[in-house]
Amino acid sequence: MKISQLYGKKIEGADKKRCGYILGISCIGDKIEGYICCNERENEFFAAAADVRFAGENAMVLKAGKEAKQSARLRLGQAVYSDNGKFLGHTEDFTVKSDRLVCAHVGKKKFAFNRLVLGDVIILKSEHSVAEIAAKDMFIGALCN
Repeated sequence: MKISQLYGKKIEGADKKRCGYILGISCIGDKIEGYICCNERENEFFAAAADVRFAGENAMVLKAGKEAKQSARLRLGQAVYSDNGKFLGHTEDFTVKSDRLVCAHVGKKKFAFNRLVLGDVIILKSEHSVAEIAAKDMFIGALCN
């Protein structure tokens, strides 16, 4: 499923009355923490992923909750840069499989979500950066001992 399919989806309360719609997605790492929603008066509220049930065109919120401080909000259209500063494009969508973010769509390319650092802009970590950092740490550790 694509994240863009969730934006604007109608949200109903457990009492079946219309509550509003999904405004955004909140994640911690690659796991969807929950959904930022707006009611009919455009007041934001948060619904944890465990408390939302999807059925067809609508979603049902079992209860409202609180967004974690360490969570990040996913936004479409965010600028993406490589870790050496090269502009790669803007996020067009994200792919989700069972509440896990799998990849980001940037132009015609897909990047694994675990390589992204979310912030005001998105940084794409090099595939080799983790191994390179580990090798440098081992080298420095060997010199210091």
